[in-house]
Amino acid sequence: MRESSKAALCGIVAALAVVIMMITYISPVLVYTAPPFAGLILLLIVNEVSFSRAVGTYFAVSLLSLFLIADKEAATFFTCFFGFYPILRIFLDKKIKLKAIKWIIKVLVFNLSLLSSVCVSMYIFNIDYSDFTDGGKYMAYLFFVMMNVVFVLFDFLIGRLQILYFLRLQKRFRKLFKH
Repeated sequence: MRESSKAALCGIVAALAVVIMMITYISPVLVYTAPPFAGLILLLIVNEVSFSRAVGTYFAVSLLSLFLIADKEAATFFTCFFGFYPILRIFLDKKIKLKAIKWIIKVLVFNLSLLSSVCVSMYIFNIDYSDFTDGGKYMAYLFFVMMNVVFVLFDFLIGRLQILYFLRLQKRFRKLFKH
């Protein structure tokens, strides 16, 4: 793939990710579903271009999301975890062979990222999490448990999308860009 094609692909993927993030305007439920889908399309850049360009695209989408998206909670979820995790997951899969160590690192990174995104949302963007206090302290624990379930499903989805991409879609994509 030529350098101009790589740059164009990164730009297209970044624009598509920002558009996906903008659908959070439609419904409050999309605050938690749009960031993972926006992060998933970064897999295309990791697989076809490079890790460094995927990281650059992640930073571009993160900055654009923080500036353009009205729902700052969704933007922080993307920036603090769902945007970089698909890139990190592929890196970890290539570098670490032991599954247990890989999962410990993944869960640790996720929980630290989730905690940081909640803190950024509360203290920088002044997002009200009073729903947690209304339901008691157990609502916060339930939120973290449910988000860990979402994380495991997200990790599983990334693995399956990688398989689907390499088995079915990569040839079509490369024909489109004339690798």
